Amino acid sequence: MREYPVYSAETECRGCYKCVDHCPVKAIRVRKGRVGVIPEMCIFCGNCVRSCPASVRKARNDIEAVKRLLRQGRQAKKCFVSLAPSFASEFFGCTPGQLTAAIKQLGFFAVSETALGADYVSAKIAADLKEAWNENGGGNGQKLFLSSACPAVVLYLKRYASAFVPYLNNRASPLLAHAQLLRAWYGEGNGKENGENINVVFIGPCIAKKREADQFKEISAALTFSELRQWFYEAGVNPLLMGEMPGDRFVPRRAAKGAFYPVDGGMIISMRKYRGFSQTANMVISGINTIAETLNTVTRPDGLETPLFLELLACQGGCVNGPCATRDASAITRRARLLHYAESADDVLDGETASRPIPLSGELTATEKQFARHSPEAIRRALEQTGKYHENDEINCSKCGYKNCRDFAAAMLEERAEKAMCAPYMRSLAQKKANGLMNAMPGGVVIVEKNMRVIECNKNFATLMGGEIEELYEITDHLAGFNFNTLPQISAHFEEAFSMRAEGSFDYDIRVDARILHLNVFVIEKGEIAAGVFTDVTVPQVRRDRTVSKIKTIIAKNVKTVQKIAFLLGENAAETEAVLNSIIESYEFTGKR
Repeated sequence: MREYPVYSAETECRGCYKCVDHCPVKAIRVRKGRVGVIPEMCIFCGNCVRSCPASVRKARNDIEAVKRLLRQGRQAKKCFVSLAPSFASEFFGCTPGQLTAAIKQLGFFAVSETALGADYVSAKIAADLKEAWNENGGGNGQKLFLSSACPAVVLYLKRYASAFVPYLNNRASPLLAHAQLLRAWYGEGNGKENGENINVVFIGPCIAKKREADQFKEISAALTFSELRQWFYEAGVNPLLMGEMPGDRFVPRRAAKGAFYPVDGGMIISMRKYRGFSQTANMVISGINTIAETLNTVTRPDGLETPLFLELLACQGGCVNGPCATRDASAITRRARLLHYAESADDVLDGETASRPIPLSGELTATEKQFARHSPEAIRRALEQTGKYHENDEINCSKCGYKNCRDFAAAMLEERAEKAMCAPYMRSLAQKKANGLMNAMPGGVVIVEKNMRVIECNKNFATLMGGEIEELYEITDHLAGFNFNTLPQISAHFEEAFSMRAEGSFDYDIRVDARILHLNVFVIEKGEIAAGVFTDVTVPQVRRDRTVSKIKTIIAKNVKTVQKIAFLLGENAAETEAVLNSIIESYEFTGKR
């Protein structure tokens, strides 16, 4: 069984949650920091693949599967390519003949435009509309008509907006229609029926087409433009350098205005060339989120005053902006390239091509998503796990990828999300841990920014400083904002640390009243933030610990030297080390009493 068209690589997620944010149906599961796609929820729009900076989300690569089809072709089956019309924006500067020659160089028998299937679909839907509605307001009374060449949109409607499925045309998609056409046109003979003796491989910018190829036997496989470019590279084929031969043309002919389908409004442009469509109002909606928002405003589809036809596309602006389209130019430029190519096409197909009978039937199957209903109490408990006990705590920052805190809480209850995804909660948790560590440290700790203002300190620091500092600590938030320059004997060392080009730590001994404090300053953020740890070395136990530490340092630095001159000192080297160790043991023993 094939992998799903979209899957997650075995790579640790970086925790940006862009995939969750960009997924219109939240078909992403996060567990223990790892992210996975939920196939039964996914509509394969490819937004997560495009948005993931770590390339954790991937589209299934079908190059090897297609190569196996080509090996079959050398024995029995010819392999045809159904090329998406958006090739005109993808391979700019390359003529159709050059691209066809390059694809045939890989082993394919012939190349045909998917837009031919779009022309068939446009003509049929225009006729369906004429039958459903006429100038006298007759027909079956239906007012809303939905259509989409995009499998991601069809899957979305069937999974998440099933109330609108009855208004969706039940004709084959342009790709399926084209595959049916190629099999009807070239698949006869050799004792085979229904085009079983050929293979049809789609190539385009769409990941969802892989889902379509998985379901319909008429479509042997689906490759993306990214995969085609990879294959060209591996095979050493450059379309721009190909020479055109007389046979390097689209079969059986170039498409008509179906070539407009890759841009928003392209279906409507094509359908206007056929009778029956002009009397119906129409709109174009692109982007799954926009589609969802628009449909939510249609409470009574059959209560519309006039018939309305909606062309729906999953990608903003159309297929020229598909998830596997090359971003070598702006969206406007890609659109302009496609329009320039499509405008030169015929308005409609010739009679011989148009009269070829094909089924034009076949619907993508999908199971409607059943949403769990969570009680207010369950949502409240989930919110409390992330430190949200009151409505005012619900920040709705969307850092987790969900629209609001309650949607995130529902996802937690469904085990699609985990509390570590909540940025405010993790920030608060980190702050609490940092505060706990600072307060638990036996020495004084202070964190200072480059303008010499205190960011934070612990109580031990205030106690070591004594006097006014200790009093201020009790009435301020950990001395936050305190001007550290008022302690010149200390602040000078911090200024020195800020001036250092390299990150590191620096040690100083400072006299404060009758005590000697050891200060270790270390840079947290170069030139911006530094921290200081203060130890009162006049405290007896500290003196012992410090002495032990210094002796250990002496041993570490000198024992090698002692060994080198051992031949001169003889047993004195071992005796010296033994004496130093005895001092350590003496101090350690004293400290335990």
